[in-house]
Amino acid sequence: MSDSPPPASPPPARPAGRAHLVGTLLADRYRFERLIATGGMAQVWEATDLVLDRRVAVKLLHAHLTDDTTFVERFRREAIAAARLAHPSIVSIFDTYSGDGTEAIVMELVDGRTLRQELDRRHHLPPAEAVRIGVAVADALDVAHQSRLVHRDIKPANILLCQDERVMVADFGIAKLDEGGDHTKEGTMLGTAKYLAPEQVEGGPVDARTDVYALGVVLYEMACGRPPFDADTDTATALARLTTEPPRPRQITADLPRDLDDVVMRCLARSPDDRFASAAELRAALQAADLGAPEPVSYADNTAITTRTPPAGTPVAAGGAAAAAGKTAGAGAAAGTATPAPTEGGGAAFVRRERSFLLPALIVILVAGALAVAGVLIGNTLADRGIIGGSDTPGTTAAPASTAGPLAVTAAIPFDPEGDGAENDDAAPRVLDDDPGTEWVTETYSAPATQFGGLKDGLGLVLTLDQAAALGELSVTSSTPGWTADVYVAAEPAADLAGWGEPVATGQAFGEGDTTVDLGGATGGAVLIWITALPDTGNVAIGSVAVTADSP
Repeated sequence: MSDSPPPASPPPARPAGRAHLVGTLLADRYRFERLIATGGMAQVWEATDLVLDRRVAVKLLHAHLTDDTTFVERFRREAIAAARLAHPSIVSIFDTYSGDGTEAIVMELVDGRTLRQELDRRHHLPPAEAVRIGVAVADALDVAHQSRLVHRDIKPANILLCQDERVMVADFGIAKLDEGGDHTKEGTMLGTAKYLAPEQVEGGPVDARTDVYALGVVLYEMACGRPPFDADTDTATALARLTTEPPRPRQITADLPRDLDDVVMRCLARSPDDRFASAAELRAALQAADLGAPEPVSYADNTAITTRTPPAGTPVAAGGAAAAAGKTAGAGAAAGTATPAPTEGGGAAFVRRERSFLLPALIVILVAGALAVAGVLIGNTLADRGIIGGSDTPGTTAAPASTAGPLAVTAAIPFDPEGDGAENDDAAPRVLDDDPGTEWVTETYSAPATQFGGLKDGLGLVLTLDQAAALGELSVTSSTPGWTADVYVAAEPAADLAGWGEPVATGQAFGEGDTTVDLGGATGGAVLIWITALPDTGNVAIGSVAVTADSP
């Protein structure tokens, strides 16, 4: 008989701490490798299937939700719903696990990024790319709808862009069979406020046209850089679509092809009967859309048209004093007044109106251009002669003016490459409103709080500038004492931390009040505040930021 000790027992199926899952096993089969993302309902981990020797994704319902039968039922329903669907653009379900207080779904691991991450980085996409993504999502939804399954939560965070160019639809967690009965109480809204169809807001029945509406919102955001409705609160955002019409995409992005504009607006029809009847019909319309040379655009109400994408979070349908104060007048009240939509969507009258507007506009542009050229020539001549400005020496020009001083920060975007890609994104523009009392606050972490709960090495806030320049100082106003960050400068925002290069300031201490960081003249058009250590409160609040140019 051997005197050697008995073999060690395998790791438990449910590790005690979610923050220390790396290397442990689920169901004696799936070894956790790294955390991919964290959402409001679950975490997603990369794992290795030791039986089939392949990489998989494991979706774990948050521990505090495992005792809630409603969440557990919804979580299990996701596996059942998605497992019945087989399509290249739908994430495959391999296995499930339920036991010892753990609920898990084992699924296909997708190499890529979410459309949410891509839009946060690029703000909007070219029409051809938006159409390609829309066609793939519509194709996947058509398969689901043929199985009488309505997704009900189509949004950029649930659309995956794979490295092999595939587009995939994920998260059927609140999907519903298009048949009698529902899994929610009457009047309950499920989904994300910005992408809800009117019938979801009203708690009414849903069908394939509900997903068509949501995909229309996604197409709108891809084309315009912002959703059609975005008020101060989720409730106001959801209610806005019941009483107001969004501006047409071509009112925001003037060179958008008219066919794509028409497709998007039909998706967003308030009545389901006025939308595309199916995802297949929407797919066909997208494929048939003429994306050729864009036409000039004008509207009878002289609505301002711009090709510049507004900063993320800019309210669209929340105008008026009540909306500005974040108020609503009850469940049926509008969130505000949207930019008026054109009274005609096409036809000969609309074309004639555009042509009649373009001729005087063209004349004005030509005259203005001629005056500008004349002004430059006259100014240079007078300066050369020493009559205005310039040097006293003929033939020389004045030295350039100093560029030192404040630079315009055009957008503030949370940066969470090691998490789920989002960090209270809707509140980030508050740091640009010149009011330190309105703050962007990170999510709250625990166990241990200072180390982001053991989930990631850090998170950040990206500031994009209106121009690249040699940068002097970064100023940050915070109400949170005792937090630390590294500061990076780059030509443009990068998708991951490595893309930012080396930090210009490391281990910078921030605290309650104002903190100024010397950027040392680093040249760039984007600044990253990369938070590396949290205080005991587990979060950081930033009220305002400012960036100055370096002295010449």
